[in-house]
Amino acid sequence: MPIISTGHPSTLATYLMLAGELWGYDSRAVAFIEKKISESPNGADERVLADETQMLMVLAQIEYGRDIE
Repeated sequence: MPIISTGHPSTLATYLMLAGELWGYDSRAVAFIEKKISESPNGADERVLADETQMLMVLAQIEYGRDIE
């Protein structure tokens, strides 16, 4: 399992935590990750293949008004 710069594994659970800390747990970015968790057969343990900086950029774009499906 790849490890991101925080020392955490690259999973949906990690990005849920990061989005919550960066934008708040009631944010659009958190809602996006929660939706992906509910759609995943592995839930929050689903591995994220995207590069860390790309993933953070996607979450920021979602949070600041760009819809990504």
